[in-house]
Amino acid sequence: MSLKKEHTFIDPSLMRQPSTHVVGKRNNKAVSRLVSGNRSPNQPLYLDSPPSYDSTIASWGWEDILHWIAGVGLDDTREIGDVFKEQRITKGAALLRLEESHLKEMGVVKIGDRVLLLEALEELRTQAGLVDSRKYISVDMLMDQLDSARARRYLQMYPKRLILIRHGESQGNVDSSKYATVPDCKLPLTDLGIQQAKEVGKSLQDLLSGETVSFYVSPFMRSRMTYEYIRESFHDEQVLYYREDPRIREQEWGNFQDPEEVAESMAKRREVGAFYFRFPTGESGADVFDRVSTFLETLYRDMQKGMCGDNAVIVSHGLFCRLFLTRFYHWTVEKFHKLWNFKNCQYCILELQAEGYYKLISELKSD
Repeated sequence: MSLKKEHTFIDPSLMRQPSTHVVGKRNNKAVSRLVSGNRSPNQPLYLDSPPSYDSTIASWGWEDILHWIAGVGLDDTREIGDVFKEQRITKGAALLRLEESHLKEMGVVKIGDRVLLLEALEELRTQAGLVDSRKYISVDMLMDQLDSARARRYLQMYPKRLILIRHGESQGNVDSSKYATVPDCKLPLTDLGIQQAKEVGKSLQDLLSGETVSFYVSPFMRSRMTYEYIRESFHDEQVLYYREDPRIREQEWGNFQDPEEVAESMAKRREVGAFYFRFPTGESGADVFDRVSTFLETLYRDMQKGMCGDNAVIVSHGLFCRLFLTRFYHWTVEKFHKLWNFKNCQYCILELQAEGYYKLISELKSD
């Protein structure tokens, strides 16, 4: 069985940044903010609760409208009243929809009359709850728009691809007794591992076609050597930076690994599962999963700053690569347990889509 065409949207919890530019409460109420227009010196800029509205204005009859016209302050109230009645502006609902163009068509020719009517209509619409969107907007809506704009900007900075690579063949892969006398972090590549790293470097260069790249590398010797031989295929101007990050190191099995103790631990590990089993003096897969989570926070920050260039390449270890995918795509532990380990120098590609998510375009073996 193979896994393919997996994708995930960018984790919004890692993208949202606290805003220091919007003051006021942000909750589930209709919180409104006055952003433009006339405002008295004592009127608050930020309204913690919506203003009270008169819902009966839309139900006004002709007598109500006449009374309103009389309060506008016009020189000839009777003449304007006749115009309104002739044009059947006799209901509150019609009155609230009047615009300047309507007044001109109705024959209200004096500019002073139109100005007074428009100001009174604007105040009336505010009283009725028909607030001009140019003057009042929801803080929640504003924040959502800011978040959307920020997300679009971040996506422009994100690398085209995230590429996970397991190190080449190491001496420990060939002779497990090496772990008993040599610290895991100091095991070098074999001659075959060196050749594998050189070949994957050429393969990546052909794939990327001169695009820029950044490298995140485990500090273990076999991973650093893999990077060095991959690096030979890239021009200096392509590589934006190289960073060793201890969080993407191999799972800790213990300082030195006695073959008999390891065999016993591996039997228990098969029963418990690679995710939950903890080596007596080392880590569980869950511990590595937590390291993946904190590394992702750093990776996202670098991506948002445009530091990764066109491609971010992670040179690490088999378990880390599987747990990275599990965390990134929010796979279940059960699905993680079914994944086969990466072969030496096997890599997989996560490609950014126009819709804003990374799609797993490499096929992975699974039970």
